[in-house]
Amino acid sequence: MERDAAVSVPTLTVAEAERHTDECLALLRALVECESPTGDREGNLEVAAVLEGAMVRAGGKVERIPAPGLGVHLLGRFSGVGRDRGPILVMGHMDTVHPAGTLQRLPFAHVGGEVRGPGIYDMKSGLAVTLAALRILAGKQRGPASDVTFFVTCDEERGSPHSRKRIEAEARAHRAALVPEPSAPGGALKTRRKGVSAYVLEVAGRAAHAGIEPEAGASAIHELARQVCGICDLADPDAGTSVNVGVIKGGTVENVVADAASCGIDVRFFVNTESDRVDTALRSFVAFDKRCTLTLKGGLNRGALEKSEASSLIVKQARTLAARLGFELGEESTGGASDGNLISAVGCPTLDGLGPDGGGAHTLFEHILVDDLPRRIALFAALFESL
Repeated sequence: MERDAAVSVPTLTVAEAERHTDECLALLRALVECESPTGDREGNLEVAAVLEGAMVRAGGKVERIPAPGLGVHLLGRFSGVGRDRGPILVMGHMDTVHPAGTLQRLPFAHVGGEVRGPGIYDMKSGLAVTLAALRILAGKQRGPASDVTFFVTCDEERGSPHSRKRIEAEARAHRAALVPEPSAPGGALKTRRKGVSAYVLEVAGRAAHAGIEPEAGASAIHELARQVCGICDLADPDAGTSVNVGVIKGGTVENVVADAASCGIDVRFFVNTESDRVDTALRSFVAFDKRCTLTLKGGLNRGALEKSEASSLIVKQARTLAARLGFELGEESTGGASDGNLISAVGCPTLDGLGPDGGGAHTLFEHILVDDLPRRIALFAALFESL
């Protein structure tokens, strides 16, 4: 993936990027103080307006993609200044898990070496450093070496139901993808992400009076309890495959044999063959009590982000650039999923976890480390110049 050994020497140093930290923080504050929980149309439109303005100032041409009931997705196009080798995709999201009003409990604040606020780690700081790098390069009359598409959606925290098809289409049209989702603790890249499958197992039984004629009934709850043991046995810790029954529902009152019950099943896996194995096994389950009927709904939500030969080349290049910038860039695996899973699944080499170091994602302790901002800005600029 490396364009040219000479060009891969970063032109923006960390020290120079540090002089732009206040500007980056100002944008970050504007993004954080626009609360944008998924499904809050007005909140997401507000943060989209801030992002659109920043994209335009960085030299981008912006397309708004309506997302009914959610807000809009933004598609920023930035022209490359080098030879055409095919475009690079940058993938992010503007929505957060924090409900409106969280800002009162977790206000934007610079405390010591941390900057705090709802959604700051996941992933508004990643958006801010990406735009800072593009803006600085534009100011240097350099720009990215290849055309860059910056796609920012408003539904990622719900699994990207509206944007998914467009994400996959954009990924197929790009030769590599950078994802400024939060880095792993310590600042490492996320080079492997677990895939996710989600199921609901429904059991239909037969109701009866629990005192007068319990034998006339077929308890859906009792059947489900027996099935849950087999479901959990499908986990394979050595392969990194987890199977969790997280929600169980069933019955009406304690003196009635339950005629219906269900459970939700979450499956996580590092390799997609494990998803196939668990899916096949779940679909082969039969009822212990033949008077009960099993119905399995759901399936694969996101495939695993597996490390490929092509993505390994980008990882190597990113780590080399970081070393030239004066810091170490590690790599780790994570059980969480992102839109990087969707991009990787259609064959686009993906580098995830490029956002600033920090912690507390999805909590009232969410924060980033301010000293990492200039490093991330410089790294993004170097990647844009090299890929």
